[in-house]
Amino acid sequence: MRRRRKGFTLIELITVVIVIGVLASIAMLKYGDLRNTARAAEVAGDFRVVMVGAYNYYSDNNAWPPDGAPGVRPAALDPYLPGGFTFSRPEYTLDFDNFGVGGGNYIVGVTVSSANANLMARLIRNMGTKFPFFSTGGTLTYIIVGVDGG
Repeated sequence: MRRRRKGFTLIELITVVIVIGVLASIAMLKYGDLRNTARAAEVAGDFRVVMVGAYNYYSDNNAWPPDGAPGVRPAALDPYLPGGFTFSRPEYTLDFDNFGVGGGNYIVGVTVSSANANLMARLIRNMGTKFPFFSTGGTLTYIIVGVDGG
């Protein structure tokens, strides 16, 4: 008569640990990707907020707001942006750009830059690089008003 063992063998325990490790690593990669997707959606929302603020400023002043520095909320847009809205976030930085090109034509836009290459790749993949988006280097610019006024 054979005696029955209680418990698991070392091979069985190692196999379970390896399977759990593989599943955990897949979950961590997916979590990072989902986080970048959420940040990309947040940037798209920020673009829209700044666009609405710039249009409201133009409506009140018949001129586009002046340039701002990267990461700094332009003072001219303060009354037109929600309280607590900031241009400097932990994962990315916004920059309001007013490229007056003369002849009454303007190019107004918002540029986002980030040290997170995966986030920038996700932004470019989600929003594209065709008008009104323009990508160069590690930045993506959303053109609010082009030279043709559109």
